[in-house]
Amino acid sequence: MPRPKEFNPDQALDKAMQVFWHKGYEATSMEDLLTAMDLNRGSLYDTFGDKRALFLKAMDRYCHGFVGAKFSMLDQPGPALPTLRRFLHGMIEGVLADPQRRGCLIANTIVELAPHEKEIAGKVSQALKMSEDAFFRLLTRAQQQGELKQGQDPRVLARFFTTMMQGTIVMIKSGASAEAVKQIAKTALSILA
Repeated sequence: MPRPKEFNPDQALDKAMQVFWHKGYEATSMEDLLTAMDLNRGSLYDTFGDKRALFLKAMDRYCHGFVGAKFSMLDQPGPALPTLRRFLHGMIEGVLADPQRRGCLIANTIVELAPHEKEIAGKVSQALKMSEDAFFRLLTRAQQQGELKQGQDPRVLARFFTTMMQGTIVMIKSGASAEAVKQIAKTALSILA
């Protein structure tokens, strides 16, 4: 009979996610993970598998927990465009407030791994689709409520906002000023109404 785990796997996975988010996949060593997660090698491998398997689990955690919770804001009832405005400003403020300027684990992974890792590319594609679909639901509601200019396609706009958001986060990570990224959001919002 296996011994019960003496650690919380969810908390350990959160710690691994933070390390990957801060350092990236390649720069993260097993020692970094073991230290951050406060685990021995056997417990890590028994619970999560190897570094790659742990990274994939951390990506899932990030996408469905951290990012999913943020995007749930877009499903709130009421006028859609003020919700979109609050979401974008909140996202920008949150990324700017991070003293480490980690950016977004999804965007970081796209740049670092997606070009040569098919399975990981699939994960980030799913994450981007989740983002696009959240924007699409909101923008469809905006269209139904008469908040969009005539003739605008909510799906095209959803792709645009997904791309704009990821690009803005990359710009913040690279040192762009708060004023510059706020102007980007303002310009993006100006195309809607």
